[in-house]
Amino acid sequence: MARQALVAIFLSLCTMACATEQHTTYVTADACTSYGFPVSTADYIRCRQQMAAAARPVVVGVTDAQLIAESRAACDSYGVPRGTANFDRCVRDEFAARRPG
Repeated sequence: MARQALVAIFLSLCTMACATEQHTTYVTADACTSYGFPVSTADYIRCRQQMAAAARPVVVGVTDAQLIAESRAACDSYGVPRGTANFDRCVRDEFAARRPG
């Protein structure tokens, strides 16, 4: 009887050990996730595509007003909702990336 109980416990432990799985996903921080878009969503993908399309060298001789307007337009194209903290962060990030020096 004790032997049968030990065998049953051993088999149940083996079954539990074989049946468990663990998945770990590591995501590096990027602008689109910091703007509130969950990874792998359509909004996140659109944001990444727009950021890739907008990547260009910094232009010297542009006024701050022009840079701010371009930054806001870029954030709009990423799909970040206006009037949110994420939109403000996006504009700051875009402005810093576009400003020479």
